[in-house]
Amino acid sequence: MIVQMKKLTLLCVAHDRAATLKELRELGVLHVTPVTSPASTGLEDAREKAAGLQRLLEAVPVSTEMPPTGRDLATVIADVSDLLDQRKEWQERLEFLKTELERTAPFGAFDPAEIRALAKKGVVLKLYRAPAKSVLPLPAGVTARKVDVRKADAYWALFANQPFDWAGAEEQKLPDGATDQLQFEAERLDVGLAGIAEELKRTAGDRALLERAVAAAAADVKFQEVRAGMGTSEKIAFVRGFVPVDAVAPVQAAAQKHGWGLLVEEPGPQDDVPVKLRQPRWAKPIQAVFDGINVLPGYAEADVSVVFMLFFSLFFAMIIGDAGYGALFLGLTLLFRRKMPRNASNLLLATSACTIVWGLVTGSVFGINQEFLQNTFFAKLWIPYLHPLRERTPQNVMGMCFLVGAVQLSIGHLWNVVDLVKQKSLKALEQIGWTITTWYMFVVADSMVIGGNMLEYLGRPAALQPFVGSPLDGACLVGVLLIVLFMMKPSEIKDGWFNLALLPLNLIGNFTDVVSYVRLYAVGTAGFAVASAFNSMIFGGEVTLLGGLIGAALAFAAHTLNVLLCVMGVLVHGIRLNTLEFSNHKGISWSGSPYRPFAKPEAAA
Repeated sequence: MIVQMKKLTLLCVAHDRAATLKELRELGVLHVTPVTSPASTGLEDAREKAAGLQRLLEAVPVSTEMPPTGRDLATVIADVSDLLDQRKEWQERLEFLKTELERTAPFGAFDPAEIRALAKKGVVLKLYRAPAKSVLPLPAGVTARKVDVRKADAYWALFANQPFDWAGAEEQKLPDGATDQLQFEAERLDVGLAGIAEELKRTAGDRALLERAVAAAAADVKFQEVRAGMGTSEKIAFVRGFVPVDAVAPVQAAAQKHGWGLLVEEPGPQDDVPVKLRQPRWAKPIQAVFDGINVLPGYAEADVSVVFMLFFSLFFAMIIGDAGYGALFLGLTLLFRRKMPRNASNLLLATSACTIVWGLVTGSVFGINQEFLQNTFFAKLWIPYLHPLRERTPQNVMGMCFLVGAVQLSIGHLWNVVDLVKQKSLKALEQIGWTITTWYMFVVADSMVIGGNMLEYLGRPAALQPFVGSPLDGACLVGVLLIVLFMMKPSEIKDGWFNLALLPLNLIGNFTDVVSYVRLYAVGTAGFAVASAFNSMIFGGEVTLLGGLIGAALAFAAHTLNVLLCVMGVLVHGIRLNTLEFSNHKGISWSGSPYRPFAKPEAAA
């Protein structure tokens, strides 16, 4: 569910604002919204410090092998800063040297000091670059020698006993030193930069010190932002934000203890209320998806975590579709579980288990030919409706996709019915109409796409035949009438008449939404076909020992690629069906902003 929030305004004397904010931070429940745009010298200093520490932290590699050096934080910061400054200086010099060596390479190895010595003796030597295909007239009294040609440019050395310029050609500036000297310096800088990298690697043992410093600096930035964003009126300062309803009492107790003024009220429609979700324990893993794609329902909307968790697990299983891949995901999750966020690991455990079950009942195990599997233990797990060797199974799976779509979309509309009934709104009847038309579109999809395969299991009753004036057509007409009559109040028709005009398109959209669930079948079947094709190409002939070893390596690479493609299918299609098709029917805009209380981070505590 979405936790109910209260809007809170807290007042204190202006000179006591710092102590007040420290107490609020200890409470750790107030989501602060700035009263004014945060801006102050202290805030800028805090941001600059945090940015500098973050730069140092990013430069230190992550390593569990390096022990702490025993240095204190100030020494670590000073040493790393010196190393980074030195690295920047040397990198800039090295880039300059590489550019100079590349620029003068066509002229070969030479020492510009010798050219300057010739000039003192009356011999003028200049280096030029000119288009290779051009014929430029030489200045009078000048001798030219073509040194090299690279791509479209020719490189020349020109001699004379008096100053000259070669019109149309580009004179090349002499380098700072001899070629071998520049090369030697570049090599020394390479060695020096490698030494700095090794020194930073040794500093990895002190990374925890920097991490705590960065966390503390980030907390100070947040503190300064809140302080700078407080409102003031003469000798009074105030802070405003939102608090979960069950956390109001501790704030009231603290206000009474410290003498703060406190105003608690209900959020208004104009307020950007943060969202805090409190899911059932078994559905909490779906938070990993919300965090991954950075979405939350709006505060006035519904928490769809339970529906999302159930259907995402099913979609994951149908798209991956292979028990072998599911077992691989399960094993890797168990292996790296301690290094993964808890919600992510629990989600992968659940979806991997669902994938194994789906793969076993549909006969998909690493893309192995099902005619071979029918003589093994795996065939005992196949269920008749999804039996992989029966001709009707593809239509069954597609029909199941349409059924899953109709069920999920209907859940969205019926959920709206319950909410609207609680509000005593007649728009609940509109949602009933959409539920009826959704199931009509399911029957239409079944008839048009798979020839009435699902109705075949019911004996193709005449009452459920679409487009023939059947009772089903009458029910659809009733559904459309409910939508037309109750989608808006009569007083709203003047401004919202275009919604009526768009109704035919919305009904077509309802059909396409149901049909779009067939992507589960399409992507899952494609994954199996790719795996099976790889197996046939690699192990199709006689297998020798060497061939088997090579084939195993190729199979590993091929199935790894297929797994990645299947995972991309989950990210694109499995998430889309929940966040777009279902959410549109439920009325979820995913416009919520997360609840982030003003609190001391654990790393900084």
